Parts: sequence; structure tokens; C-alpha cells
Amino acid sequence: MNTPPCGPMVIIIANPTAGRGDGGRVARFADDLHRAGMRSVVMHTMCRGHATVLARDAVRAGTCTHIVAAGGDGTVAEVAEGVAGSDIVLGILPVGTANVLASELGIPSDAARNARAIAAGACTVIWPGRLRSSTGVSLFVQMVGVGFDAHVVHAVSLQLKRALGRLAYVYTTLRGLLAYPFMTMEVSVDGVVHPAASVIISKGRLYGGKYVLTPHSMHERTGFSVVLFGRAGVWASLRYGVALLRGRLSGQADVTILTGSTVVVATPAGLPVQADGDACGRTPLHVDLPGRALRIAV
Repeated sequence: MNTPPCGPMVIIIANPTAGRGDGGRVARFADDLHRAGMRSVVMHTMCRGHATVLARDAVRAGTCTHIVAAGGDGTVAEVAEGVAGSDIVLGILPVGTANVLASELGIPSDAARNARAIAAGACTVIWPGRLRSSTGVSLFVQMVGVGFDAHVVHAVSLQLKRALGRLAYVYTTLRGLLAYPFMTMEVSVDGVVHPAASVIISKGRLYGGKYVLTPHSMHERTGFSVVLFGRAGVWASLRYGVALLRGRLSGQADVTILTGSTVVVATPAGLPVQADGDACGRTPLHVDLPGRALRIAV
């Protein structure tokens, strides 16, 4: 691909396993950036966490104005980890199984429109979250789950996601209902302890794509929506799932939605944790805010 002799530089960090592995879309996006007057370089991730390494290296080099995460919410979170603390603008090319943050922020999935938006220079500021679990410390941009939804994320396979897309999660959910050992956890929200069967700590209002989890987004605020599910078991989980699909989850009598800036799940230890749709270790879990917001191209 020929690049223009001048113009802002964009680094595109692409996850080749995201969605159905459509590498051609990333190439077309690079061409669209070229036509919009921007230079671009495409880098492909090779393993979990590689996007963070590539983004940090690009920030240190100081040669780009934007770094675009081409993938799902997990890829966006890894790139966010790499650009955190810098003035680099994070762009998003939604190509993952679910692209919830892009939906929340109105970022177009059409590559040409997306490239024109980045070239126009508009951006917004959002606050990611920071989590500590058995796998260490990392950022998340959309949500963290502990309990049954995290069990599903841990259990779903990459091959199944490639074959079925979002239906892979439905299939794994139905299988997991009979195998998951439902138990009560203690969730501390700003120091106040609440019992729950599952918890989702969310920056956004959507879950799994277009489904409304909470009435309000917290992306531009320094805090989280903490969704506490009061009942454990197969029938309760099915009821929560149907209520989510119908947009009525917040109206369930045994669902409590709080706001807070620090969330801790210490007991029981060993519960599965997911962050932005990727497996992220096990409890104990500590969630709070990083020291600086992110600039996102919109």
C-alpha cells in the first residue's frame, strides 16, 4: 500500500482471531485512512496481552497521533492499557464477536465512515476501570463480571466463537446452567458489603451487544454501576437472561443496581472473573479507577 508523504500517523493493532478473522476489513480500513489523508501501519497481535505491548511500544516511539484497536472489547481494553497515561487518541474498528463500547459511543462499524471520523479529529473522554485479580492488574473499558456470566466466558472456546459468533455464548450458557456450582459471594461497594449470587461491575449501560444492563452509562464519570443479582440457581439465571433480552433487568425485584468507585469481591476465593468478554483470572477481585482518563476517537 502506498502511503502519503505527510499527514498524521495511525497505528492499527489488529487481533486476527477477533470475530470471524476478517483481515480484509482491516486492510480496507487502512486504505480508507490513506484516502482521508492519514498514514497508517498495521500490526497484528500474536497472543493474549500482545496488543498492550505493541501499544506501549508505539507510545514510546512517539511517531503516531492515534492507535486504533481492530477487534472486540477485549482488544480495545488491551490497547487502552498500552496508551494509558499518554495523549494518544484511541480509535476503535469494531470487528469482534461483540463490540459493546463502540455501540455505546456511536462508533461506526463501516470502515470508510470510521476512517473519516478519525481524520476529522473529534474525540471524547472516558474513564476506564482498573481490576486486580489472580492474573494481575489490567484495565477494562466496558465491564467486569464475577459468577455465572464469567463462568460462561471461561468455558466458551475460540473455535465455537468463530463458528457461531454470539450464538456460541448462548450454547455455552445453556450447557453451563447445569454444571455451574452457584454460590453466594460478598460484594463490597465503597466499603459496604452486599450478598449476591453474581455481580457485574459496568462502565456502560449495554451488555453483550445491544441489551440494556443499566439505565445509565458511567463512561464519562468516575465510577461504576454495580449490578447485584440476588438469587442463585438455574431458574433465576434463566429469568435474568430473559429480562435482559426484554430490556427489563433493572425492574427485577431481586436485582439491585448501585453506584460506587471501589468494588471488592474477596470471598469466596476462586470464582471466575471476566473482563470485557475475556477470561481474567479468579477472585479475590479489586476494582477501582486508574489515575487518568482515555481519549477516544468518535
